Amino acid sequence: MKKRTIIFILFAVLASGLLLGCSILSPKIQQYSTNKEKCYINSDDVTQFIYKGKSYTVLEDTVIKENLGSWVGYIRKLVVIDKNGKVSIQHDTEKATFKMLSDIANKEPNAFAVIPFLNVYESKDSIEKGLIVDANGKYHKAVYTEAVKNSDNIFYYKQKQSVTSDGHFMVNPKNCTQLISMYKVYQITDKTVPDEQIGKYIDIIAKPIVFDKETKMEISQKDLGQINWSGKEANKQKRENWSYGEVHAIQNVDVSNSVAVEINSKYRIAICQ
Repeated sequence: MKKRTIIFILFAVLASGLLLGCSILSPKIQQYSTNKEKCYINSDDVTQFIYKGKSYTVLEDTVIKENLGSWVGYIRKLVVIDKNGKVSIQHDTEKATFKMLSDIANKEPNAFAVIPFLNVYESKDSIEKGLIVDANGKYHKAVYTEAVKNSDNIFYYKQKQSVTSDGHFMVNPKNCTQLISMYKVYQITDKTVPDEQIGKYIDIIAKPIVFDKETKMEISQKDLGQINWSGKEANKQKRENWSYGEVHAIQNVDVSNSVAVEINSKYRIAICQ
């Protein structure tokens, strides 16, 4: 049962767009983070991390993207924990692969969950009110560990990861030419965005999909692996092979109207429906 649970969690990490092959972070993201503070997860307690030498405790309280302040630090780790929240393994997100993590189910008897930690932000109001950390797919508040009160609701790491929280994009499973962000649907167009008009980084999907050009539905790995000796069905089915990358804002365009999404190394406009 434990092995199946860990594997399920790993697939949830995959679904959130955190893993693809051997690398998921583009050189552009790495460039953005060069002047940011590197943060560290407390190996004895996954609800705590170190920022500029001070310990912060992650709370269950979350904020929406509009309440984020400046991006000040990063963790970028896939953290493997036991049932008590103690860290057993940490993998850099840019180096982790599904095969590497799936081995955890077989080789780590105490592995309970895998939690992705990404960037750290200031509060939009004031840093004195704490930080915000992108953990498990949501923006969680974090306060000085020494200032934690009994009434504070500490980060509950045992819950499943949300893959459609605010500010996060995923491919519409019913139409691979569309993206979903919360309740919004964005239609991907053929129109491309020049590099000079690419705005602020929003998210990364990092997922290749082969889909039927007519139905827009993803073709399963089982169907892709079948050998069609006659070739008749292959002639009927027109396939599209898209590799989804980063999602960015477009210069001087409201994100609620449209975004730029990387498809096969080119940025296309995706319009909110």
